[in-house]
Amino acid sequence: MTRLHEVVQRLRTDPGFLGYQHQVVQWAYDSLGRSCALKENEVATVTRLVETLKDKPPYDRVRIETGMLHGSRSYVEFNFRDKPTTKELGDMAIITVVADRNVRLVQRLCIIQNKSARGDRWDVDEEQLFLLKNFPPLAGNRGIFKGVGSITFRNRSGCLGAYGLLHEPGEMVFASAGVVSECMRAGSSLHMRDTGFFPARPFPAGIINPWIEYPWSSFGPLERFLGNVHFCRDVYDFVKDWTQINIGEPTCWDNAAVNSEADGLANHLIWQAGLGHGLELPQGEIPVDWKFDGSMAVLVMRLDVGSKG
Repeated sequence: MTRLHEVVQRLRTDPGFLGYQHQVVQWAYDSLGRSCALKENEVATVTRLVETLKDKPPYDRVRIETGMLHGSRSYVEFNFRDKPTTKELGDMAIITVVADRNVRLVQRLCIIQNKSARGDRWDVDEEQLFLLKNFPPLAGNRGIFKGVGSITFRNRSGCLGAYGLLHEPGEMVFASAGVVSECMRAGSSLHMRDTGFFPARPFPAGIINPWIEYPWSSFGPLERFLGNVHFCRDVYDFVKDWTQINIGEPTCWDNAAVNSEADGLANHLIWQAGLGHGLELPQGEIPVDWKFDGSMAVLVMRLDVGSKG
């Protein structure tokens, strides 16, 4: 992990890396602005974003890879309080991989459901919010986990499930399911005004591996790496936190799975989207012969800390 420390220390003051973050932001804004102008729905908006970011040039050790898994919507079965229900897991997976050449050091996963605003509010399904916040046991007799059996995902970070809240004129608010739940309190709609009381980073503490302390895991509120961010007010905040390894549930630490179920899902998504070339990706708790049966956008940020030359 020493190499990770060294590279992070360099990136936090590297003007080239900052320039790359600005470029990714601009690519995303170009895509979201176009979708907004065309009044595209969430599926079309996410698909356009995947295509916009696909095959873009990397910066030094950092690159973004995207792919689209096509099929039926990614439904799962679970108990919503005292009744069985079926809901979509999410339409986008945000994955972060830090590797020393082909060996993973850190991996994170965030399952996102994107919602377009209707006027000044977003309609949020209470049962899906329950799913993305709590991750109760998921039945495997149908939907995306068919053939896996019952599976339960740990959500130690509180950011395994989240929402991409899209609004005019081509902007996105990122919020963990816990933050959305807190903002809503009651009802089926989230008003834009209800997100106003959250600061840009409401969870300044927290590190990627919460049961091990690393003094270098945070470099201050504006240059934090390996943090645990639950809320980003706009695309700028989101891209910076994603590329600084602050988004999602930790699934791997120092080449060891720390959340086997979520790690297995993330790895299968990477494989089936045709991404992660050269990475050594174990299966975790997901069977080797399982095939993701659903539709989902997969966006991977890769940082290689291996020695060059």
